[in-house]
Amino acid sequence: MKFDLPSDREASGRSLGDEELVLLTEVIRSGSLNSNSGQMVRRFEVAFADHCGMRHAIACTSGSLAVQAAVFATTEGRRGEVVTSPITDFGALTAILYEDMKPRFCDVDPDTLVPTATCIERVLRDDTRAVIATHLFGHPAEVDAIAALCRARGLPLIEDAAQALGTFRAGRAAGTWGDLATFSFQQSKHITAGEGGVVVTDDAELARRVRLFVNKAWPYGEPDPDHLFRAPNGRMSELQAAVLLAQVAKLPALLERRRASATALLDELSGVEGVRVAELAPGDLHGYWRIALIVDDAAGLAQRLQPLGIACQPHYIGRPAFELRAFVELGLSEERERFPGAVRGLDAALVLPWNEGIDPDLACAVGQSIAGEARAMLGEVVP
Repeated sequence: MKFDLPSDREASGRSLGDEELVLLTEVIRSGSLNSNSGQMVRRFEVAFADHCGMRHAIACTSGSLAVQAAVFATTEGRRGEVVTSPITDFGALTAILYEDMKPRFCDVDPDTLVPTATCIERVLRDDTRAVIATHLFGHPAEVDAIAALCRARGLPLIEDAAQALGTFRAGRAAGTWGDLATFSFQQSKHITAGEGGVVVTDDAELARRVRLFVNKAWPYGEPDPDHLFRAPNGRMSELQAAVLLAQVAKLPALLERRRASATALLDELSGVEGVRVAELAPGDLHGYWRIALIVDDAAGLAQRLQPLGIACQPHYIGRPAFELRAFVELGLSEERERFPGAVRGLDAALVLPWNEGIDPDLACAVGQSIAGEARAMLGEVVP
């Protein structure tokens, strides 16, 4: 059986429609496409902060810029290191470099590919200025323990929750544990405006610093305004905010659809030799941005699945960030032996794209095909 699966790159895997068009029309008719004169960005910020249960949300142009703004706000111009994962999006790492900081890579759990508190603690130094905890694929990092570690060391914690809408750790939403959290609205994310990002926080001063950072450090509404420091123009447009505001209202239903279909697929893979998924701790909830399988032969299984129309990505990003050319040329390369979890985890990872267009029946059929191919690799007879 060959599949034609919905894709989040186009309409089949997205839930964009009349609700977005209504708000886009409202913006167009207002004539105000810029957030300095319009109201849509502010409406989105209020709605997103409310969804997260946070006091402040500051929208910007991308998830990468959101991370950069968070690094700026928490480090206050002090040079040093920011602890982060070597398995993350490149933009989350250049965000550190653009603030004249050095990424200090920590190892990760080989099953989840996310850092643990123990991994982070091993690389803390006197010049550590902040810690970034990355939630990957929708699987929560042990951010409760990481937050406790950061509090004990007096370090600010930034949660990179770009892939973690709908993710919970110990009954509490990802993005609510740190001093700040960042989200992305790039095309593949749970909700999207093509591009976009947001920073959330409960701290009014951090929120002010982030808002200044994404708006050229110009304090609108304050007496005697001036550009207070070096900062980019990272404002989200009113058009992007209109698309996102419509989707915030849809989020609970979208997340439920992702979970239902993911559960159907994983049920079919239960007990299949050579294929498993990372376990969730009690009180944790997966957001299923992607489904990451742990496979004895990830590349071999991918070669069997891709001709069937089952999109999959063996080894996820392929190699840890410290082996990327950009970091090698900056003198930030590391020895693989220091990162056994990252190396082993990437080798076994087989990542399936996921979206709300995949219903449980289709997911069940995909799961059966994956199970069949995995068994065939082992020479088993498939009934």
